[in-house]
Amino acid sequence: MKVKGMDLGVCGVEQLIYAGSVAYDTEDVDKGVALCELPANIVVTRAIAVVKTAFNAGTTNVLTVGANDDVNDIMGTSDITEGTAGNYIVNKFVEYKAKKTVKVKYTQTGTDASTGAADIYLSVVRIPE
Repeated sequence: MKVKGMDLGVCGVEQLIYAGSVAYDTEDVDKGVALCELPANIVVTRAIAVVKTAFNAGTTNVLTVGANDDVNDIMGTSDITEGTAGNYIVNKFVEYKAKKTVKVKYTQTGTDASTGAADIYLSVVRIPE
């Protein structure tokens, strides 16, 4: 179950939200799949990827999170060690003036993965309009 912010309209209150989860076999994950919607005038201050089950593609595993075209402005290619279960935390200041859809993307090379799952959390704060 996704947990929504208490009131993302409250300015200056930082909240941790559960954006969603992803697995190695999530449909269209290699193109980027929607996790959550963020309202306009919000800043992402921290992102956390909890790799519950290691991703095990043969050569490379790349998990990114973002609202830009490349799905990497919140968590980039070097922010998560996908092949090792654990918590990966990135402090950020990503400001969105317009409503945004946050997505997650998983790409792989070599032998296809047969395992891999992660939960994504975001710390957000509303800013004045």
